[in-house]
Amino acid sequence: MHFNKFTLLQVTKKCSIPNFIFVALLIMLVSSVSYAQTTPGDSIIIRDDSFEDIILYGARDSIYSDIKKRQIHLFGDAHVESEGISMRAGYIMIDLNNNEIYARYAYDKDSNRVEYPVFSEGSEKITATSIRYNFNTDKGYIEELKIQQDEIFLYMGVAKRHPNEQIHFKEGKFTTCNLEEPHYHFQLSRAVMIPEKRIVTGPMNLWIKGVPTFLGLPYSVIPQQKERTHGLLFPEIVPLSVYGFGVQNLGYYYPINDRLQTTAYVNLYSRGSWGLRNVLDYAKRYGFRGSLDLGFQQFKSGFPANQNNNKLSIAWIHSKELKSNPYWNFSSNVNFISDNQSKNNLDPLNPQYFNNSFNSDINLQRLFPGKPLSMGMKISVRQNSLSKTVALIAPVYNLNMTRVFPFRDVVKSNNGLAQMAKRLGVTYNLEGQNKSTFADSLLTDGDLARISEQFLNGFNQNIGIQTTGAFFKNTLKFTPSLTYGNKINFQQIRKSYDPIINNSSNDTLFVAGMSHDLSMQGSFTTMLYSYYRYAGKKQALMRHIMTPTIGVRYVPQLNTLITDSVGIDKQLVTYSPFERSVYSAGTAKTSGQLTFGVNNTFELKRKSDKDTITGFKKTRIIDMLSATGYYDFMRDSMKLSDINLNMRVNPIEWLNFVANSVFSPYNWVDSTGATTSDFAVTTRSTLGRFLRNDFATTITITSKASREILNSNQENVLNNWNADYNYYLLHPEYVLNYAIPWKLSFSHVYSINYNTNISALSPEKLIRVQTLVINGDLSFTKRWKLASTLNLDLQDFLLTNVRFNLSRNMHCWALNFYWTPIGTNKSFLFSLRNTSSLFQSAKIDLRKPPVFL
Repeated sequence: MHFNKFTLLQVTKKCSIPNFIFVALLIMLVSSVSYAQTTPGDSIIIRDDSFEDIILYGARDSIYSDIKKRQIHLFGDAHVESEGISMRAGYIMIDLNNNEIYARYAYDKDSNRVEYPVFSEGSEKITATSIRYNFNTDKGYIEELKIQQDEIFLYMGVAKRHPNEQIHFKEGKFTTCNLEEPHYHFQLSRAVMIPEKRIVTGPMNLWIKGVPTFLGLPYSVIPQQKERTHGLLFPEIVPLSVYGFGVQNLGYYYPINDRLQTTAYVNLYSRGSWGLRNVLDYAKRYGFRGSLDLGFQQFKSGFPANQNNNKLSIAWIHSKELKSNPYWNFSSNVNFISDNQSKNNLDPLNPQYFNNSFNSDINLQRLFPGKPLSMGMKISVRQNSLSKTVALIAPVYNLNMTRVFPFRDVVKSNNGLAQMAKRLGVTYNLEGQNKSTFADSLLTDGDLARISEQFLNGFNQNIGIQTTGAFFKNTLKFTPSLTYGNKINFQQIRKSYDPIINNSSNDTLFVAGMSHDLSMQGSFTTMLYSYYRYAGKKQALMRHIMTPTIGVRYVPQLNTLITDSVGIDKQLVTYSPFERSVYSAGTAKTSGQLTFGVNNTFELKRKSDKDTITGFKKTRIIDMLSATGYYDFMRDSMKLSDINLNMRVNPIEWLNFVANSVFSPYNWVDSTGATTSDFAVTTRSTLGRFLRNDFATTITITSKASREILNSNQENVLNNWNADYNYYLLHPEYVLNYAIPWKLSFSHVYSINYNTNISALSPEKLIRVQTLVINGDLSFTKRWKLASTLNLDLQDFLLTNVRFNLSRNMHCWALNFYWTPIGTNKSFLFSLRNTSSLFQSAKIDLRKPPVFL
């Protein structure tokens, strides 16, 4: 193999590709002549300090220089390469007499065409069967040219390059399918390509699988990557909906400049409802990026009410690049709707149909380099369609000090107490907010005066002190902590008896007041190891790790409470004047608790020939088995709390089991189920009863190779995360992947709750809820996949929701059919769309949306 290396003067951007190849091969010819005359080796290096770029060239079979004809020939994988630019072909010839370069394919041993001429620069790639270029006339003749630019593939039957760098061609094909015989393409009778600007064509029509269709245009202008062109976006046709026949997302795209682009959409329905929407995308390299989505919809109820309901929506996402300024950060995540209602939307599928809450946040944060301080300000809106309320916080101010260790450099001793002093850390947090919670009807009516009247404001600050000590050779750990909170509110309440309603009423006083919280606690923790050896050739060994924890917690009541005759029939009521302030204070009494808990894990270790490193295989039998509770010395009765029990088991990778229970040690009334203050062991000779039991079991069945793909799905979704992918981040097994031929998962949730309020409406002593969710998909051919999700209420043995998804991967097109025959969201959707982002608006959607009022 011949391989030469030399340097060449830097080629300017105006220099064409053939010019670059011509100069390179010209030096190749000079190099070959020098080699033939003076150099006994197989290469030559020309050194010149003015040369900047390095050109590499070579051929697999041979390099032949014809001195008499002044030609050079490269045979077999001939290539010329420079920084970011490369040219390869089966054969390349340079003719210095005619100032021409010629490149073409080669033949293999079976006389098949191979090694077509390919030119690559960045993301652009050009392929042809032959290329001939004349440097005197700057004209070129190309046969069967193929150009790739990102997702675009352009085929030219016969092309000519002119001195102004324009390429005139005929028998062209324009597509996003990367196959040699594309599934579809637009046939171009003749066209002109202006590099990095546009392609202007004559008559064109759509071909599918080599068959022409009647769809086409008399002419077209196709923008290239360097130029963004405004134009119409094809709408979706909605033949049937609650609003009548509709046209959805008829749009117009307009690129303003390199940093701004906007798209306007209109929705029209036959019964009079309509909507407008504008999406503004903006970005600054190494600065920020974001999207602002503004929408307005008007719903007409029609005869006889003939009412109009208006809806305004705002969605704004903004993020700042860390490189622009590491100490300041501004971000936003706004999702606001004016009527606080998610079920009315002109979008037939309405992805927010089941959302009951909408959150909006705008954040500004400041970091102080070299200091443990950070400061921030936020404006928040919390909407809830179930409670029909809106909470506006404008603004929230935060000042935070991360943990500092004031005695780390002061204490020099290394004994136990000195080490605790070194580890003593202090944190501080300050928050102030101005908050108004009001009915959403005030927002719909535009009653800003009443909204402003309901603002509450105040400050809350907390100081935390914590340290850790290790004793008895680090086997026992002691963790004491102290937390103090101070709340300043600028509103209080006073309760009085109202004879009209025969109950108490609240009066708001705009008076500043202060409340305090103090908590002191300490805990001791250790770890105990036990081993159980089993007989047998596997040499099985069970390891049991027990982690007991015991601690004390003291919370004094430092706040003044008010006791007055303001209840029903003037009964005495004890309350806090800050119970309805922005930072509320409760009426809990002084608490002195002894806390306790224990956690257990069980792991089996046995001999295995499959493990070639240690020779043993480990299996976690029980990941967690814990019990927690407390005893309150300050209570008058029921000093012992309920016991919380938790267990998690994941013995094999396809099975996961989680159990949570609450056990009460107290007696109860059989007729009502209510808990009494005496212990069950003294009255019933039993330890007590389980108030709540939740059991969740998930089984995922698939092949071993498919399970590895499932495990990688979560990481892949995380790398491409946006808000739409959040569900699949938590449930990667629900991602449809054609590389997985089949999978099936069962999720069984079983709850048994003791009824503590037995009545005529709810006479059952035990309330059982049992649900089974079955999710699976099957690829019955290479490109067809059927997926289904079933929700089954096992208590009543009823299907509560069923969804089927039939999809076909057609390489450059995707076919999907969604059908929900059971549930409140009954609907179907037939969708045929292009998989390329370039033609994302090229789609056909036929749907029947859910019927709702």
